[in-house]
Amino acid sequence: MELNQLLLVAFLVESLIQTIKPLYDRSKGWNLDALIALVVGIGFCYLVNVNLFSIVNINLDFGDPIINHSVGVVLTGVIASRGSNFAHDMLKYVQISSMPTLDTAVG
Repeated sequence: MELNQLLLVAFLVESLIQTIKPLYDRSKGWNLDALIALVVGIGFCYLVNVNLFSIVNINLDFGDPIINHSVGVVLTGVIASRGSNFAHDMLKYVQISSMPTLDTAVG
């Protein structure tokens, strides 16, 4: 598995947990904001036909994709429903992790 594939799977797992967890609370009921964000994210990804899994090209050993196109679009919609704050946090994490540490800095 390549690094970009691993990052996509990690983003997906975090997105699924953070999206599904607040959808329903026993004391408050359904969280309409989270439901609307989920529907809009998935719907928009269907409209523009975005599938991150086809971009990263996660395939089985014999060349077939692990996730079919429709499922990939839905999962991409779940990631997108997390919004720009989530994307910004992930980009910041990648930037910080790629910066040299004091041990590797020259000078």
